[in-house]
Amino acid sequence: MINKETKEWAPVPRFLDAQQLTKDVTAITDAARGKNFSNFMMAMALLKSYKPFEGPKGLKLWDLFRKFDKTWALTKGASNKYGKTSPERTYEDAIQRRAQDPWNFLFIAGMWFQDLFNYDFRRTEMCIIPYGTQQGEISFCAYNTGVGWRQIIENMHKNATVAEWYKNHGKHEIYAKGKNVNLNTYEHSLVIDAEDAARVRHLEHDIPLTAAEENRLRRKKALEEQAKVRAIYEELVLKKPQPAVVQIGSVSDIAKAIPANFTNANKPVSIAPANGNGHSNGHGASSEKKTEPAAEAVAGD
Repeated sequence: MINKETKEWAPVPRFLDAQQLTKDVTAITDAARGKNFSNFMMAMALLKSYKPFEGPKGLKLWDLFRKFDKTWALTKGASNKYGKTSPERTYEDAIQRRAQDPWNFLFIAGMWFQDLFNYDFRRTEMCIIPYGTQQGEISFCAYNTGVGWRQIIENMHKNATVAEWYKNHGKHEIYAKGKNVNLNTYEHSLVIDAEDAARVRHLEHDIPLTAAEENRLRRKKALEEQAKVRAIYEELVLKKPQPAVVQIGSVSDIAKAIPANFTNANKPVSIAPANGNGHSNGHGASSEKKTEPAAEAVAGD
């Protein structure tokens, strides 16, 4: 819970025993008593689980009661006090009434069957939210978690990619690169954080997300295929030898592979001038037979 004005915040489980409160709320709901008595029991359960010295400094017990009343509409006329949340809500409900509450809840929920290493089929079978797909009805929990049935079904019945759809049906108008949007008024209260706006999106996969990325990936694959076909054509039709790339290693690796000659170490090497076809007499063989000295032993052999 965070205060929008003072920026004070604290995790809710720190000052509220969430597990005990959940058990008490379940017991109150299963009792099915009247609304007034249920609200009274709810207030008692909240007092039982509340830890006042662990919460934010500016949070009062009355603020906590109002927060629960605003969330669950416990008291009479809650929609008039805090604003409506139904489709009939107005600008006054959303901004002037509900925004008056200085405290905000940030709720993060995790499913206990969302990962493959701890996937619980029995818990998935308890899901009561049905999804209608081309393959039939499937539960919400099984459709959006686990092995990825959503991606499988969508790819099975996909009739076009984003790039193909834009190519055949056109693309909606995009207002970017300084293009003005025809609006009645340009006044707004939006505040953009420069650090967030300059943040670069990092992807952990190579799946294209936009039409431009799809076109770029398609062009890259087409160029690679053209290069392969061209190489085969030059080799089989034009009889052009293909350059073979041989890795000979670094200079240090070559020096290690040459037998050591400690007597001539650190001396310049002289190369005889070439004559004819590269030999001394010009006929492909040397006129003088020279006995080559035996290679000295390499250090370490």
